[in-house]
Amino acid sequence: MCSKCKGFTNAPAGQKRRRCSYCGSIIDITKANLALFDSPQQASTAVKEFNASKGGTEFNDAVERSRERVKALMPSERVSADDITSKSDEPAPEGKRRRLLAILEKEARGKSCTLDRLEELTTEDGLAWSWVEKQVESLSTNGALIFPRPWIVQLVITEEEIPSQLSDKDVSSEIIELLTKSGGQLKVGDIIHHFEQKGISESSVDSSLERLLRNGHIYQPTASSVNLV
Repeated sequence: MCSKCKGFTNAPAGQKRRRCSYCGSIIDITKANLALFDSPQQASTAVKEFNASKGGTEFNDAVERSRERVKALMPSERVSADDITSKSDEPAPEGKRRRLLAILEKEARGKSCTLDRLEELTTEDGLAWSWVEKQVESLSTNGALIFPRPWIVQLVITEEEIPSQLSDKDVSSEIIELLTKSGGQLKVGDIIHHFEQKGISESSVDSSLERLLRNGHIYQPTASSVNLV
């Protein structure tokens, strides 16, 4: 059951995440109210019945009957970013959106990638899944990502083709002004912190920095800083 719209959907046993067919949000199956069925046909029939009646007591009864079976199939522990050590000494590039798009380009360009696999890879890269979820929903809305199945994503548009307005606000001109006042060079983290204090999201700053880099207004002498051209 989707926690947002309360609609019912189905997914293969053991899958941790899927996209809601009704509201488009990403469902964390491990935390959702759910029931386990012996076949896809039984699950599909049940979903139709539950959606028609919004569940009633039948869904709650099914949840109770299958609770132990579900626990046996689901992971008992979740891996946190702190538990993961990078096998590479190369520093990760600055800009969370660029890192996410790089992962999608490698894992989901011309092929399918499960949401579970995407969560594993983005967590290893230090990206919070709550943030990744919002980006996936945004990229889907803009047509950059498609869902061949509700638990599988595929990248269909390259980074250059993605519509530029994917964030809350374009602060490109403000970044240029800030760099000018600061002598032409700043750390990316300092820029993000500056705009967060003004209520501007990190994704907005990332998108604006990417736009300025593509247009040749700034360049990166190091992975953690930017300079005016």
